[in-house]
Amino acid sequence: MNRSEKKLTLKYVSTILSIVILFIIAFLFVSFQIRGAEIIAFDKVIIEFVQSFQTDATTRWTAILTDFGSIKFIAIAIVVGAVLLCLYKKYSLAIFLICVPGIGGLLNKFLKWIFKRERPDILPLITEHGYSFPSGHSMGSLIFYGSAAYVLLHILKTNGKKAVTVLIACIFILMIGTSRIYLGVHYPTDIVGGYAVGSAYLLVCILVFRYYEERKNK
Repeated sequence: MNRSEKKLTLKYVSTILSIVILFIIAFLFVSFQIRGAEIIAFDKVIIEFVQSFQTDATTRWTAILTDFGSIKFIAIAIVVGAVLLCLYKKYSLAIFLICVPGIGGLLNKFLKWIFKRERPDILPLITEHGYSFPSGHSMGSLIFYGSAAYVLLHILKTNGKKAVTVLIACIFILMIGTSRIYLGVHYPTDIVGGYAVGSAYLLVCILVFRYYEERKNK
């Protein structure tokens, strides 16, 4: 590696780590506030606002949409994606796609066990079990769709296709998070916390993978 490449790599790493730290600070800030009366009141206002748009048709579509962030759907998508990557001999990308969401799911369970926040009781439209913070759907969808988009960025050739891929991933992530508020099974701060810690975790995984790629290609 020449001197300019080393400087570029150090700049890339420092930038990513700075963003990771910001996401961790955001997560910690939210996590310290979740039991406060003001935050709970704010959460309820947002839930009531989102639920003010309820219709039978919207509820049906939202219930379908939220399943795209479920463990079952993500697990199936990971298996299919990993098999396709292996068929094209993209083994390292397949491992990335399997491990990053898998470990991220365990991290979410661990964080929920730590914070033990109960779910909201404002007219939930579906039944969910377990603790609320951080949202498993928002954290899981960000990690999975973010990982899938990152994998596709390695495969797609044109910048236009890459931009569309990132845009679609972002839309899915945001819509799944919003669906959890609409359905009344998460506080908005659960969603924000899930996005924050999920983003930090995903960026660290990408950084580790980039390091692995550079070492492998030496």
